[in-house]
Amino acid sequence: MIGPSIQMLELAIGIKDSLIAAGFTSLDSLLRSNPPDIAAMLGIELYVAKLIIDAAKRASGQHKVEEAKTIDLPSE
Repeated sequence: MIGPSIQMLELAIGIKDSLIAAGFTSLDSLLRSNPPDIAAMLGIELYVAKLIIDAAKRASGQHKVEEAKTIDLPSE
């Protein structure tokens, strides 16, 4: 099953469609891959694959950022 996480990535729709067509169904599946493999699978430049991994890392860290915002920090 394809999770909505790939669709949440801050990437062009065509890249997301290509990721899904290549079998990436979740952020975890992307994060377990490396840029050279993604570049080869999608037929893209290595730097674009690195951008995809960076977007996946940002998306996976959003939950941690949201949790941190709810914690009250002491005032200075």
